[in-house]
Amino acid sequence: MKYLKAFLSIVFFIQCSTLLYAQNFSAQRIADSIKNHFDVNPIEKIYLDLDKSNYVSGQTIWIKGYVTAGYFNQFSPLSKVVYVELIDPNSNLVDRIKFYSDNGIGNSFIDLPNNLETGKYLLRAYTNYMRNRPDETFFQKELNIFNLFEEKTGEESTDINRRVPAISFHPEGGALLEGVQSRVAFKALNSDGYGINVSGKIVDEADNELTKFESMHLGMGEFSLLPEGNKTYYAILDLYPETKIELPKIQNRGASIYLMNLPQLKDVRFKLSSKAINEKCFIVTHCRGVPTYVASVELNGQDVSGMIPKSNFLPGVNYMTIFNEKGIPLSERAFFINEIPSFDISIENDKDVYKKRGKVKLQITASQKEEALVSYLSLSATNNNDVLISEEEENIKSYFYLTSDLKGHVEDPANYFNDTYADAWKRLDLLMMTQGYTSYNWEKILKSDASDFAFKIEQALSVSGKLETDIFKKPAKGGSVSYIIQDSTKIFNKVEVNDDGTYVINDLFFTGEKAIVLTGKDKKDKPNVVISVDTLKSYPDLVSADRQVSGTLSEFQRKSIKKTLERKEIDAAYDFEKDFETLDEVTVKADKITEQEEVNNMFGPGDNTLDVTELEISETAQHPLELIRGRIAGVRISGSVVNWQIEIRGPGSINSSTTPLILVDNVEVPIDFLNSIPARQIQTVEVYKGASAAIFGVRGANGVLSFYTKPGGENFTTYEAGNAATTILKGYQEYREFYSPDYSVKKDEHAKPDKRAVLHWEPNIITNEDGEYFLEFYTSDEDMDITVKVEGMTQAGQVGMAKTTLKVRNKEN
Repeated sequence: MKYLKAFLSIVFFIQCSTLLYAQNFSAQRIADSIKNHFDVNPIEKIYLDLDKSNYVSGQTIWIKGYVTAGYFNQFSPLSKVVYVELIDPNSNLVDRIKFYSDNGIGNSFIDLPNNLETGKYLLRAYTNYMRNRPDETFFQKELNIFNLFEEKTGEESTDINRRVPAISFHPEGGALLEGVQSRVAFKALNSDGYGINVSGKIVDEADNELTKFESMHLGMGEFSLLPEGNKTYYAILDLYPETKIELPKIQNRGASIYLMNLPQLKDVRFKLSSKAINEKCFIVTHCRGVPTYVASVELNGQDVSGMIPKSNFLPGVNYMTIFNEKGIPLSERAFFINEIPSFDISIENDKDVYKKRGKVKLQITASQKEEALVSYLSLSATNNNDVLISEEEENIKSYFYLTSDLKGHVEDPANYFNDTYADAWKRLDLLMMTQGYTSYNWEKILKSDASDFAFKIEQALSVSGKLETDIFKKPAKGGSVSYIIQDSTKIFNKVEVNDDGTYVINDLFFTGEKAIVLTGKDKKDKPNVVISVDTLKSYPDLVSADRQVSGTLSEFQRKSIKKTLERKEIDAAYDFEKDFETLDEVTVKADKITEQEEVNNMFGPGDNTLDVTELEISETAQHPLELIRGRIAGVRISGSVVNWQIEIRGPGSINSSTTPLILVDNVEVPIDFLNSIPARQIQTVEVYKGASAAIFGVRGANGVLSFYTKPGGENFTTYEAGNAATTILKGYQEYREFYSPDYSVKKDEHAKPDKRAVLHWEPNIITNEDGEYFLEFYTSDEDMDITVKVEGMTQAGQVGMAKTTLKVRNKEN
């Protein structure tokens, strides 16, 4: 209560009621500008739920995405294309995928390469529209990924506690003002980026001790200071008495905010202090773009105090910003309203104890105040012998209503919602003071020009470019571009060209890599035009995780990695191709054996495999087809320059004289696309004919010629020739269903030992009108406890979470 008593002793007091606009036009304009900006440009957010948070190279990351927009974190109808990136500890891209957001819901996966080094990787997700805000507003989750055959030595961390921590100081309201009593929050991090507890003292330049300080949670704490303008202040840590850390410079002009947000109070109380200011200013509180309170106040050196009922504010991170009459922010303070809109999730299991390979039946129920809810959920069931789930790691509640509105990485975010800690509110307030600063461009917002965003909303995959007249190279105004996607569905359509000759095709939907063939025509429907394709797609700068894996592996991590290796050995022993027999003698159907691990062949070996890298002609040939002409039996190649004909002997090819299917790096392309690839960049060629081409369906009826380029070489994605062009685009990640065995009927493959770490992953749960959803899965071959975790949202932005434990024991139930 000492904070409350001190606060009530302030002389000048303003009682503030509900949302109030001051009569001053500038205050009204500030409030209207903020609201109008975010009405037109709502904040979009992404949260990814994963099957787990620690992985081993070679495993799969299973992903459920929730995309929201607006003040209340409701499902977003805006962006349909979501980008997900995995970035290694050296800021190198491991993988980038896209998944489709169906009105805010989507799911996907990332396969981890086997050669990833042990480290902390960054999983990042964003939409194109989100790029109008700073990259730090993207979804970011740090993942521990361990290599099966590599162990962290721990050498980097042996003296970690002897290094001076990185400590930052954050005066409440943003600045230390001369002669104004201020609270100063601080945060200390070790060299791996984790919060570390510290203690010490604050001294002036003459080493006079002014106060002591000590962190209370994850390196965070606070102290009070009355600074003098002509002095410099330092922090000295108890463990490092020889090192002085300078505090922020003292300001002789400005404003500061002292804010009190005690859980037992029904209002938020504040005091404004100022130095060398004598003008009308404006108090604005806001949350996710909604102005919730605005008032004008005269700042003239006297303290000004007030209170605002908490019912005014939105749940989550709120901000109080002080503006002057020119719209310049003078001071800012974040505070948290812990009234998160939520709903209840219950998980009911049909048995107390399950046997090995036993069927688990679960009923998921979503409700609020005993009223059934339709909700959108994801579920993971993990083996506690292999997977540790922290109670304090990021979840859907902590992300949408806390970390997504703060700067920087937040360590153990769920900790701040743990009611078992009596001082949880104080921890949360320290977090607000150390990381609660908006990333808004106030100048742009208040000038009302924020609608001119560089990154547009993507509702589908797109291709753009330009169409010009073939002689004078002027915009082909009134022309058109027709296009066809090279796959089994042969999607065909046409778009009109803009007055400046540009065109945009923005209604594409496909998975995997596909070649798109474009044909331009002028306004008279004549081919007297030249078409070009925009090939430079920009992406955000790559950054690594803030923290790193520290120390040697724990005993649990060692056991988990060992079991993963055992699972891989089991897979290798049991997952053989049953269609093949082991022969005493093997005939290699190729001119030269190829190092297949260097070639990403999705379709397996063909009837003929030709490695062209050591052919003399490989460096002098002008066209890829020259490499194979006369070298593969049954393949006839004629023509030259840009007029080539190919025939592959087999049913439907020689008889019908039609061109075979052409692939480049597993992507179907028209034959003229080969004109864009230098022959020297080809590594291997596969030929499929007859029965081996059956995998391609009717597209392979005339045989298949598949070219594979050299790894690490040039990226051949576009071929342009006159009014025609072909470009290869990467579409959405192809759908894959999580494999969960069914032991209800005995099968030969059930002889394989079952050592799964993730027993079930179900990303597309939608509870019915009764709030219910039913699912089943089977346990494995181990005695274990299974953690079942469910989380998700409703259309209204309510969040829900639940967790339960299932027991598996070697006995009948």
